[in-house]
Amino acid sequence: MKRSVFFCTAVLIIATCLILNGCDTGFSGTALDNQPPDTQLSVRDSSLVDNLNEEARLSSTVLVSWSGADEDGFIDAFEIRFFTQDEPPAGPEDGWTMTTRTDSLVLLPIPLGERLADVTFEVRAIDNEGLKDPTPARTIFPVQNAPPTIQLSSFDAPPDTTFSIISFSWRADDPEGESNLDRIEISLNDSTQFAALAPDVSFITLVGQVDRNNPTQTETNARVFVGRGFQSTNVQIPDLRLDAENTFYFRAVDQTDTTSVLERFTWYVKKPQSEVLYVNDYRKIAGENVQSFHLDLLSQYLPAGTTVDTWDISQPFTTGAAGNTPRSDALPPNADPTLRQQLALYPYIYWVSTSATNSISGNNLPFAATVTDLFFEQGGKMLVHTPISQPVNPEDNLGNAAILLLPLNNLISFPDTLRIGLRMPREAEVTPQSAVPGVSEPLPALRTTQSIISAQSYDASGANIIPLYDAEFLYITRQGGRQGPWFGPKTVASISADQRIGLFALPLINDQTGDLVLEGTDGDPQAPIRAIHLMLESLGFPKR
Repeated sequence: MKRSVFFCTAVLIIATCLILNGCDTGFSGTALDNQPPDTQLSVRDSSLVDNLNEEARLSSTVLVSWSGADEDGFIDAFEIRFFTQDEPPAGPEDGWTMTTRTDSLVLLPIPLGERLADVTFEVRAIDNEGLKDPTPARTIFPVQNAPPTIQLSSFDAPPDTTFSIISFSWRADDPEGESNLDRIEISLNDSTQFAALAPDVSFITLVGQVDRNNPTQTETNARVFVGRGFQSTNVQIPDLRLDAENTFYFRAVDQTDTTSVLERFTWYVKKPQSEVLYVNDYRKIAGENVQSFHLDLLSQYLPAGTTVDTWDISQPFTTGAAGNTPRSDALPPNADPTLRQQLALYPYIYWVSTSATNSISGNNLPFAATVTDLFFEQGGKMLVHTPISQPVNPEDNLGNAAILLLPLNNLISFPDTLRIGLRMPREAEVTPQSAVPGVSEPLPALRTTQSIISAQSYDASGANIIPLYDAEFLYITRQGGRQGPWFGPKTVASISADQRIGLFALPLINDQTGDLVLEGTDGDPQAPIRAIHLMLESLGFPKR
């Protein structure tokens, strides 16, 4: 019993000595050095060059995966590098990139202008003590130049029908990098003959060389302007077909002459034939009646045989109140430079709209008004027929370019405490206020033939505004239906003092029945038409 206790006590002392006091137990040896990790590639062959023929070469972008193992620790990271035989790394430690990934989509380098290359790929593991695999895993990838890509920008795609000024935008790319792109090639109606543009060009405008005095002209060259700044070039493309369907071809070409897929866009081109453009911006179902009336009014005024170009931007239209529809998709997506240049094609524009002053986002004229500067700089004249109406939310209409364009100072305002509207009763007087500048004949006095609730008067005060007509209005409260005479601004027609733009804010006909809404105070049905003719004469529209 005593011997057993003694033995247990001795063992306990020895164990305690080993743990706490580091007693010399008699064991000896040397600690092992850290061993380098080992790296493996998913590609087992040291070189793929001999295993593939030229047709089976890989694309320059390949998915590579790898792994590592360390028998006395763990893998902390990897380093990868790749190079061609013509451009090897300067030294064994050059060109490495660290990563913690175990796979990557790698763009392997192909020398600029070369179609084929054999690219060495190496990867080495790094363990938790920073030791690197001294024998990196490697393979040689036989790669070939990948073709570039090009795609039309949907945000700049032209409408289905345009005049002879058209813009296109695209996005070109190259798997080997943008520096490998050599050029952009474009053509019209011919997929074999191309004009070349610089590789960084991504927006162009085609301008057809149209001769209005040649009625037999059915095709022409198109000059190419680049960028949104409308920069001129010496490039011309043949075979722009007028009053016909056209197809625009475009492709990207890299420095090996490898081309992208040939892309195309087909649309219809109308030939500008007249100096007068009628813009149908009347966005209601019965708009055809309104257009027919105004075109007849123009034909009575213009020299005999004069044609008028028509541009329909009435779609989509509304069956209810105007101004709650999107902007017309017949307009170019961006006003500048396409719409600016298109409007400048014409010396005279006659614009008939359902609404222009109550919304920036939905109406067409505010969009076009931002780019009328070139039109007016070239001496352009414009007559606008549009009712004046107020925005539901004035803050959403701040900076409406149509209000700045038209010969008016401001929209009328109602007391904040009253929700009211204006209407013109039947036989309300429309009274001339000023002589039309540059015209000897006075304006005829007019009156309404029926009640009008679709228009309001406006403020025409200002040094460059000449009010032409005032009208009688009644105010009507929308709560309680009280009404009385309106004593605020009453102008319904005006012209700018420089005689470049006129505004007539009352309808001329009932769009449903075609009946005249205005007549002379003596019952003359031609009086309102004569008033418009006098405004056209003041603006300088050609007269018979």
